[in-house]
Amino acid sequence: MRTPGRSGLDICSRRERVEQRNRVMIARYYYWTELKRRRFDDVLKILADREFFIDERTVSNAILDNTELFNRLLDEGADSKSLRRDYPGFDWD
Repeated sequence: MRTPGRSGLDICSRRERVEQRNRVMIARYYYWTELKRRRFDDVLKILADREFFIDERTVSNAILDNTELFNRLLDEGADSKSLRRDYPGFDWD
């Protein structure tokens, strides 16, 4: 019998998983647009096709729904180090 892996954060419902995915996606959107200075259309492709494997429309909707988080990252001037700390598991360099 397999036992599920345990982490410090247990996400149970589909809604919670989608919300967590979208928070990470916004952090990645911030990273690509603000730190790496990539164009919006290029970032949509990266997030949709290479990082999250979802439709570009889903990425756009997540951006629209999470402008507060994006604006907070802008206001804080988040850098790669703080993004790595808050959202481990991605390459932030």
